Amino acid sequence: MTNVTKLFSLCFVLLIISTTAFAQNRPTDSRFGLTASFQGNQTNLQIPIWLNDNLTIAPVFGINHQQDSFTSINLGIAPRFYQDLGSDFATYLGARGILQRTSPEVGPEDTDFLLGATGGGEYFLGSHFSLGVEAQLNFLINDNGNNRLSTGAALMGTYYF
Repeated sequence: MTNVTKLFSLCFVLLIISTTAFAQNRPTDSRFGLTASFQGNQTNLQIPIWLNDNLTIAPVFGINHQQDSFTSINLGIAPRFYQDLGSDFATYLGARGILQRTSPEVGPEDTDFLLGATGGGEYFLGSHFSLGVEAQLNFLINDNGNNRLSTGAALMGTYYF
């Protein structure tokens, strides 16, 4: 019985918050932002730059360090083609190309290349902030010949300057 009460309370709070967050269309007074993307144990940062009303291009960079194991650096680019720009929600299709350099504590360095197709949505909470989800289909070209195809999902938060 207490779980039902907690669930209804949470739904009520989310309803109240969503009615007060009057979302806007894409940011009109800024052309670039900073995006934090969370995907499992990997965190990448992106700098989306609006080239026109339907296209952004974002340099991608990230670092992952596991003590006594390895250090991995990601550098890449991720364009997005926005399909539908509503009053507060936008859907997009995109691509990713990321070069991943891994330096293990023991053994040779490894350089991998990730090619990916993406699709998702972005909810604009205001003219300076958005939250989004992204589905990914990735093909990893591994330096040691263990190429693989995988899927992924990411949660993103973007602040537009």
